[in-house]
Amino acid sequence: MQIPVMLNDEADLFDVSPNESLLQALREKKLYKVKCGCMEGHCGNCMVLIDGKPVPSCIVPVAAVRDSNIVTLEFFKSFPEYSDIMTGFRQAGVNLCGYCDAGKILTAYQLITTPARPSIQQITDMIKDLDFCCTDRNSYINGILYAIATKHKREGKKYGRK
Repeated sequence: MQIPVMLNDEADLFDVSPNESLLQALREKKLYKVKCGCMEGHCGNCMVLIDGKPVPSCIVPVAAVRDSNIVTLEFFKSFPEYSDIMTGFRQAGVNLCGYCDAGKILTAYQLITTPARPSIQQITDMIKDLDFCCTDRNSYINGILYAIATKHKREGKKYGRK
């Protein structure tokens, strides 16, 4: 079955069986930043953006993404928000291992692009299932807060002043 998608800003076709997971289809295209982890949609290691939202690709049947816009970490690195996130992570002392990067970075993306600044509790709730093999939760939360500040500075936003 052929399934048309936009993959990393280019029109593409998945030529797969419809019950194959998106993770399998992406790895067949040699997109190896999409990692195999828990295979239950919790750890975040296989995270991609589907139509701008972070989704664990291991639990998504490839047939469900017909005509969707899919962004993997390889391409996300060209987004200005990637730089904001990495700056925030450096400020917080977050060192990523390479295995769990997609989940941490794309979840941070969702949090830094929300219209209202997320609270610590909202961030904590959002990251509760992520795999924390290379950093601790508090540093990661601080990294997100620094990333938000970096993004706002880049965009020229000022908060707390009228």
